[in-house]
Amino acid sequence: MLIREIPLKEIKVRDRARIDMGDMDYLVSSIKEKGLLQPITVDHSFHLLAGGRRYLAHEKMGKQTIFAVVRPSTDTKVDKLEIELHENVCRKDLEWAERCKLEKKIYDLHLKKDRTWTQEKQGEALGHSRQLVGRRLELAEAMELIPDLAEHKTEDEAWKELKRLEEGVAIKHLRAKLPASVLRAIDSAAAHYNVGDAFKGMAALPDSSFHFAEVDPPYGVDLEKRKSRNQSEALMEDYNEWEYYIEPFTKTIQEVYRLLKPDSFAVIWYGMSWHCEVVRQLRLEGFSIPDIPAIWYKGDRGQTARPDQVLGSCYEPFFLARKGHPVLAKQGRGNVFHYQPLAKKVHPTEKPLALMEEIFNTCLQPGSSVLIPFLGSGVTLRTAYRLGHTGIGWDLSSEYKEGFLRRVTDDQGKTESKVEEI
Repeated sequence: MLIREIPLKEIKVRDRARIDMGDMDYLVSSIKEKGLLQPITVDHSFHLLAGGRRYLAHEKMGKQTIFAVVRPSTDTKVDKLEIELHENVCRKDLEWAERCKLEKKIYDLHLKKDRTWTQEKQGEALGHSRQLVGRRLELAEAMELIPDLAEHKTEDEAWKELKRLEEGVAIKHLRAKLPASVLRAIDSAAAHYNVGDAFKGMAALPDSSFHFAEVDPPYGVDLEKRKSRNQSEALMEDYNEWEYYIEPFTKTIQEVYRLLKPDSFAVIWYGMSWHCEVVRQLRLEGFSIPDIPAIWYKGDRGQTARPDQVLGSCYEPFFLARKGHPVLAKQGRGNVFHYQPLAKKVHPTEKPLALMEEIFNTCLQPGSSVLIPFLGSGVTLRTAYRLGHTGIGWDLSSEYKEGFLRRVTDDQGKTESKVEEI
């Protein structure tokens, strides 16, 4: 076998098994900086046998030639296919942990020679974003202290575990500074956020137990469409949609009506595609509602999966439903609540704390008890605590409960700091 520099235009490329060439930018960047580390493979007639991505990278760079291993001519098509198979299957890529450690070594060596070396420069050199470089460097350092991180199957899993561990340490550090009364409040919050089925939980409670309910059920939309719209699969991992909407919605409303005290309000969030059914069911179960819903207006930057064809959605509707004849705490308020959505969420349907505080201040008298069948991020329960109310609710995800408790701990820590300043 010979290694020769061959004109690119003389190489014959056809009948290749690999169709998806993947991300070519990194390979092009690598060849530009380091040169071709492994020649392609051709036969004596210059038919390409192995190295399609390297060939394409040279083509993209406008190269005229490429180094190639020239093998003896193969007699059959099977021989050619087997060479391509062995080239791609027998090669083993670095494991994610090995890659993180290697990139950390590269970073340290560059920094030793050049004190101005940065994560951004390394990202440019390797064809990564600065954020990805930073994440891999952080994981490499963390694996020195926590070797078990390397046991995770993917880099994403290890990163999530590292963030969970860091948050746990932060909470432990914060709790150590808090007085016993505040710690009891946090422990009570854990008891109020129940991981489990809301229907079973509500069924075990006596009639007329609550002054107010906030009902934010799954909207009964296509889960895959919601994922693409939110651009965040991580948020959707523990989110549960209702495949059939009306039956569970009806069951929810029946239980909420039973559990509310006479003369109570309930906020009912819903998707506009179910408007007629929601109106009918609320009135059928005994609630009084206006003909026009209230809306949470999010500003003029709407969301749509097809901005070229469809106007963006800028609001979510809800009904302020009445059992009996309750009286608003903030009388005469309009039915539009203008609050910007959160830039960073821990739950796909999480609403701003300020929005929930305004709803509470509009509807509730001091010291009310609040029912929240679908807790999600727990922002409604946090609102109740901040305004001197009590509450209870359910969610199917322990992950969301952990996020809720982290935020409650942070809330309590900030409250305690303010007291000390005073």
